[in-house]
Amino acid sequence: MRFKMLILSSLLFFAFLAVTALCVNWDDPSYDPDEMINAGEVEVITPPAGQAATPQAQRKLNENKTSMDWTVPSTLTGGGNSAKDSRTQAESASSETAASTPAEQAEPAANTSTVTDTELPPAPPQVIAVGGNWYFALNDSVERDLALVLFQKGNEVFGAGKIKEGNNTLDVTASGAVADATMELNLASANPIVQYKLNLNLSENFATGKYQASSTSGDSWTGSAEGEKTA
Repeated sequence: MRFKMLILSSLLFFAFLAVTALCVNWDDPSYDPDEMINAGEVEVITPPAGQAATPQAQRKLNENKTSMDWTVPSTLTGGGNSAKDSRTQAESASSETAASTPAEQAEPAANTSTVTDTELPPAPPQVIAVGGNWYFALNDSVERDLALVLFQKGNEVFGAGKIKEGNNTLDVTASGAVADATMELNLASANPIVQYKLNLNLSENFATGKYQASSTSGDSWTGSAEGEKTA
């Protein structure tokens, strides 16, 4: 098909040359195209619709055609007067979307760290175990020996024992409390009635401190106390 079109175009071109040659006055040609056309030496061929009469006029006509619509379809970015502008707008929109994505994904990580950083309440202090058999030496103006059996429930202490002063031995009861590394003991004898308040510092199986004694007759005195847990 293409080959037939080439042959047809060639035949039309030769026919055009033949017509042109017949229209020129070859006995006395003027050799001026405009003069030859105006004088009727060359037959003026009417150009197709939309084309100028001469190539020069066609070039000038093309130079004035500058109002072509270069608006890019809305499938790119919805705006722009050229393909380059449209691509620039599309790339800018993609960059903004990519920049906002990490910030949205980072938000749940902030909630996780808040749960991880929650402080636990401090552990309660450990209570020293003082239950068992104790032997104390009470010293003031008189030396006394004290033997106790103590029982413990949490930080509360209670028990019973005997206190010896010279040749006299008296039954005593004990009550008190343990806090950190200290112990307070309240001792009371029945006959005569005497109260001993001991404030002791604890270190493993040893206790040292001071005491204050009071009797029903109104007498009171102070002394030192040293004790050891024997069992």
